[in-house]
Amino acid sequence: MSYQNQHGWNAPPNPQQGMPPYPPGSYQSYPMAQLPMPGSVRAARVLAYVAAGLAGLGTVVAGAMAGPAGAGAALGSAIPVIGVFICALRFARSGNGAKVTAIVFASLVILFGLGALGRGIPAGTIQLGLGIAIVATLSQRQSGDWFRRPQR
Repeated sequence: MSYQNQHGWNAPPNPQQGMPPYPPGSYQSYPMAQLPMPGSVRAARVLAYVAAGLAGLGTVVAGAMAGPAGAGAALGSAIPVIGVFICALRFARSGNGAKVTAIVFASLVILFGLGALGRGIPAGTIQLGLGIAIVATLSQRQSGDWFRRPQR
């Protein structure tokens, strides 16, 4: 252990001037540190994967039961789910734009789920629930902090 009056002691470096002060524990405190993805973002990503899997399964089942017209209708109603899925693939590397785009697509999933319920299709309940859950998890403060972190 070296002291200030001993040979080999180096004074600590001065803090960089012009750096904004961030509160301790925030994602901006250590810009180059590897940060784990928050649970809310992971949950939104898993929900998007589940929604995409269910949409693919529903398209196959509709195609087997109603033919190509049924498969096309099921695939057309799954377009917002595909958008959320593509955004979820980018959550680890993207900024705030991926979050906003995923929220917009999830809002469309909610709208399509309400439309399916209005037509008497019970699977619209699942679509509605997944859309609401994705919007709710991405709207949390932890999610916003994650997507506003400095990019490497």
